[in-house]
Amino acid sequence: MSIMTTVKSAAKIALMGSFVVLAGCSSREGKSGESGNVDSTFQKDRSDIQATLLETAERWRYGDKAVLYDQEFEYAQVQFNYDQYLEIPKIKRIESDTVRAFNVKDVKFFDRDSAHVAVDVVFVGPTADTTHMPQEWTMFYHRGRWIRPTMSTPEGQREFEERRRVADSAAAAEENEKW
Repeated sequence: MSIMTTVKSAAKIALMGSFVVLAGCSSREGKSGESGNVDSTFQKDRSDIQATLLETAERWRYGDKAVLYDQEFEYAQVQFNYDQYLEIPKIKRIESDTVRAFNVKDVKFFDRDSAHVAVDVVFVGPTADTTHMPQEWTMFYHRGRWIRPTMSTPEGQREFEERRRVADSAAAAEENEKW
């Protein structure tokens, strides 16, 4: 075995080892021992999720259903304008008059595209009694922010993006075709 073959083999092993190390760091659960960069991203995302949920509770409590529309995937906002969205039976029925807060208790991230969020939903009733209801929600990182859609789905968004990609590809091919 030549020295060059040995060097190439060692380089391949080192490269494969670095991929294993990188793959092992892709899951972020905020455990100690993670790099500072991953931990700070985890903390920022967790903070962003909490801020989104607190804003949702606050705006929704005052009847602002636009906060729900803002958290839908892009395809739903293309498919329905805001007035049409308000007429969807699920949206029409939804009320929040006693919701006071959505407090994040724990977050488990999945490659920064989605997260399972343990939430404590805080209700304050007409007699000022406070009730807490634990919930597990899935949130998605979409268009640079964390959202919790009410009626749209990630599958619908993937289909929308695929149709857009095909249309863009066809438009580019048509533009490049010489007449």
